[in-house]
Amino acid sequence: MTTVSPSAILATGYWDTQTGAPTSAPGSGKYRADDWAAPTLIAVAGTDANGYDRQAGMLAAQPGDTIWQRSPTDSQNYQEWAVVSVTDETTWVQFGVTVTASGASFTAPGSNQRRLLEALSVGAPTPGAPLWQSWAPPLDPPTPGGLPADVAQMIADATWATDPHICAALQWEAYAATLPPSPSVSQVATGAQSVTYSPPMPGGDAGAAMARAAWHRSLAQAGGSIPLVLAPPSVPSAPGDPWLAYAEAYSHWWPVA
Repeated sequence: MTTVSPSAILATGYWDTQTGAPTSAPGSGKYRADDWAAPTLIAVAGTDANGYDRQAGMLAAQPGDTIWQRSPTDSQNYQEWAVVSVTDETTWVQFGVTVTASGASFTAPGSNQRRLLEALSVGAPTPGAPLWQSWAPPLDPPTPGGLPADVAQMIADATWATDPHICAALQWEAYAATLPPSPSVSQVATGAQSVTYSPPMPGGDAGAAMARAAWHRSLAQAGGSIPLVLAPPSVPSAPGDPWLAYAEAYSHWWPVA
């Protein structure tokens, strides 16, 4: 089981990997690394692959915070990086990082591979705030357009004590349902290279929220389903109480001619 520290999301979105040194600007919607297997320096465009401006959120990261890189198709293909340094390059951000964890099926991405990146501020929860808020999506209030706080509270009341990851997954799914859908991405092509996603990968903030929910579901407790009880079938041909047909050695069966 992966342990996740209480955190607040600073920026989240999809970017495509790009060859080239992380000391120069990546293309819009792209990011670079000095070593895809174990990066120590990454460069991330201020605008993600769906056209959203993530510059300010990324710049809010501080040394000691966390960046997650996740595959949109495999929740266990991820890597966690601790932020060492943050450099504002006006239209892109350069991060010094160290690898702190990898998923069971982690595979270093090649060029032009789409990944979900999340920058998280790791620290103690806000004094007085319930613990479930540390894994929740943006809430309204205080964030306009977030998941209604009363809805999030109802989900937490029903599930947090039993399985915090299921609670977070349900909250992120509920949040995704409130967001405008973005076109799904089935193929990304740049010149001679192309990448095909099957099934098509959801895009935009809604897709990012669903990816976050899928990751929490992958970490949920195993064996949490309700046990099933198999009752004996009723016997319409038996007179009286049908269950006695099993308890009294067939004493109530009708003879068959």
